[in-house]
Amino acid sequence: MLHLVTGTVIRIEEKRAGMQLLEVELADGALGPQKALSFSREEYRIGDTLLLNTTALRLQLGTGGYHLVVGKADEHTGRDVMPSKWGHIMKMRYSPWQLAVDAVEEQASPFHDLFRQPDLSLDGAPVLIGELHSLLPPAILALKENDPRLRLVYVMPDAASLPIALSRHVQELTRTGSLSATITTGHAWGGDREAVTIHSGLLAARHVERADVIVCMLGPGVAGTGTSYGFSGVQLAEVIHAVTALGGTPFFVPRISFADQRSRHYGISHHTTAILGRFALCPVLVAMPRLGDERDAIIEEQLVSITESRAGHTLVFGQAPSVSRLDALEKGYGLPFTTMGRSWREDPVPFQTAVLAADLLWKSLSYPGTAQMSSGESRLSASSNTLAALALYLTTNGERP
Repeated sequence: MLHLVTGTVIRIEEKRAGMQLLEVELADGALGPQKALSFSREEYRIGDTLLLNTTALRLQLGTGGYHLVVGKADEHTGRDVMPSKWGHIMKMRYSPWQLAVDAVEEQASPFHDLFRQPDLSLDGAPVLIGELHSLLPPAILALKENDPRLRLVYVMPDAASLPIALSRHVQELTRTGSLSATITTGHAWGGDREAVTIHSGLLAARHVERADVIVCMLGPGVAGTGTSYGFSGVQLAEVIHAVTALGGTPFFVPRISFADQRSRHYGISHHTTAILGRFALCPVLVAMPRLGDERDAIIEEQLVSITESRAGHTLVFGQAPSVSRLDALEKGYGLPFTTMGRSWREDPVPFQTAVLAADLLWKSLSYPGTAQMSSGESRLSASSNTLAALALYLTTNGERP
């Protein structure tokens, strides 16, 4: 199904970098004003006729209640609504909205020679990996709270939303300087840098944007089918493999909730157990919160599929950060912390887990091997043994100050 209809602009509601929110009147008889998103750099005026993709709302999918603007329907002259400098790499290839981007690794890029190095590595850089985009703000803010000098770069894969401009969190974290740069990979687009693959996106974060810490979480709008195979987060197994192959240190934020009443998402989500228990072939360091009540026993029971994985993951347990800390982080941020339609007050555990993972990653930066990695004398390989040694350091190095 691909449903297109024309509509008339009746109000320009919001403009922000890479995105505009419009109010439109549809021509097919739909009652009342409708909201539409545009990711092009077209200028709109009240009365303009637009061609709109209304498919998702007709299927009543969770798109936030927006139609998507294809372009102006009443303008027939040629125009470039997404100009680039050197790019000839196409994203969303062979779709009606394919566009050429300035890929960081392509031949005309000033960074092309960097990516021709066959042994380019992440040099042990830590990479925080997670499924839910809603956990990006608490993780980023916790890292900056621990050390405001950290240069944090967000790498967005393409398993969820493709235009990064859809994320209000990315916009706000960039505006406040919490995020130093963004990189969109695969068919995702609109970041400060564009990359053809997750591998080159991670390397660009480290060597082009000089990241101290790389954060790789899916964009907003993940998909699921109620199976262990058909959900957006499966792509994170590929991210884990890429981080390991490139010599990085992978930290994983498990998806945990005790407010989601669906059995497959109660406690540790089946998404997390599928990724770590079956699909990830390389080990990661997994942050696991201690909640201090009967929920700990539920988590312990669910961990079996992860601990028995052939990948040899390393679990690091830590006291769940306090709800007062979540409250303080949210107040300092200015936007609400919500996930799956619930606030952190209704469902604190996902946010506590993200903050714990950020705290553990921050502590790892003082690991004795870090100086050697940065000098190039040696690299921390993300093997089960080295991650276990790192975990021992993290759990014997005291609590967060």
